[in-house]
Amino acid sequence: MREMAEFERLTGIFKATGDSLRASFFGPTPAAHCLVIVPEDDDRTPIAYIMWFHNYSSFLDKRGLYLEDVYISPAHRGRGLGGWVLRHLARLAVDLDCGRFEWVVLDWNRNAIEFYEHHGAEVLHDWRVVRVTGDALRRLAQTP
Repeated sequence: MREMAEFERLTGIFKATGDSLRASFFGPTPAAHCLVIVPEDDDRTPIAYIMWFHNYSSFLDKRGLYLEDVYISPAHRGRGLGGWVLRHLARLAVDLDCGRFEWVVLDWNRNAIEFYEHHGAEVLHDWRVVRVTGDALRRLAQTP
């Protein structure tokens, strides 16, 4: 995961550890789901991981499937795994009766944007991610 944080220029906020991830995925109230892809001949060496969770649309009155992370090791890119991931999660969203399947992409990552558009995704230019974290989150929570 650190490689993804480095690629996205987000190492300053990277906090995940093996223990924290175990709790997130396998604790009493899992926060997300994770799919790990391994080669057929080596089931102990991950080559990709996909993390997703459910969100909700009040307009559709349905939950959605939100793709949080997809990482494919550089040696395994360009072999169709990314398309397989999108198709797999789209089928899962349909099977779970989700109203939508969505994720965010960094505006400077042209390769990813073109890849997603090639697979039928629409990049919503009118929407902006709004986020409150860390000290700002604690201050907002304590505001009367």
